[in-house]
Amino acid sequence: MFKKLFGALTGDKQENQNYEAQTSNDNYENDYEDNYKEVEYDPETLHGTHYTVEDFDNEVEARAEAWIADERASGENLDEKDIQNIYFNYRRTVYTEWNNCDSDQMIRFEHANSLKYSGIQTSGFVKVDDNNPFLEPVHGVDLRTYTAMCLKISAGIDYLEVCKAMGFEPIVWEELNTIWPQRMGEDTSFTVTTLFGQYYAENVTVPQLENLKAEISEEGAANLERMKTDRYFYEELAGARQAAYEYGIDGAQWILENFGINLADFQSVAMQWMTEQNQNWNSQDIIEFSNYQQEKQKEYAAKFATEQGGNIADDVNF
Repeated sequence: MFKKLFGALTGDKQENQNYEAQTSNDNYENDYEDNYKEVEYDPETLHGTHYTVEDFDNEVEARAEAWIADERASGENLDEKDIQNIYFNYRRTVYTEWNNCDSDQMIRFEHANSLKYSGIQTSGFVKVDDNNPFLEPVHGVDLRTYTAMCLKISAGIDYLEVCKAMGFEPIVWEELNTIWPQRMGEDTSFTVTTLFGQYYAENVTVPQLENLKAEISEEGAANLERMKTDRYFYEELAGARQAAYEYGIDGAQWILENFGINLADFQSVAMQWMTEQNQNWNSQDIIEFSNYQQEKQKEYAAKFATEQGGNIADDVNF
């Protein structure tokens, strides 16, 4: 349950958008790169302060609706997805023009406004409606407390101990661990999933669970601290873990045995790096880290292949 959920949070992203942020400048032609100049941005919306949000939205709507009218006049049958994409493209065009910015700034803007313009939450920019029914407590347990319980259990603490500390029967945990993931699947805005990830990154706890401590060696503590501050070390371990899974090895258990870092701590750091990346989007850095992880994954794949007597395909001649 946890590994599947964590995979969705930190890598195996859900197919939910028509408007995926682009991860490389190679995918977005920036006509203004040579003329970039400093612009003051609102810290929350990342709109330029030299115009109003209303003026921006009106400009996007005017251009989009004019295009839609022309398309329909020429006989095109536009569905809702087509219309959303037209607005998405004009939003990018207007933002880039009005702020004379590069594509990285444009993507940061999209992250900051993802809920407003696409109906989807982005890690690092979570906006919560107090009346959201998906966030109503289950058996008196809110999402933050549920996340704290998940952290303890995925750190290796028996769920029965966690239930005892919380003061309820194991059947309650079973219901919690059914209903909260179910809500994550039903919530099309991904508020529950993204907020869960944010709490996980914060390594949240509650008073009832503070005395439950997962064992960690001195070496594990040192590796964990290094992983929090050294992005390359984190990418190396992420690549190693993925390579392990591909060779039929439990990657999380392999990381625990070889580096002393449990699943909860590993995923907490993964969420921290993902949030930092979303908030400070830099395509060049993203490509560099991605390439580094892939290189390390290949290195560890070769290591696992050697330990297992070589790849099966090594003995096949064509």
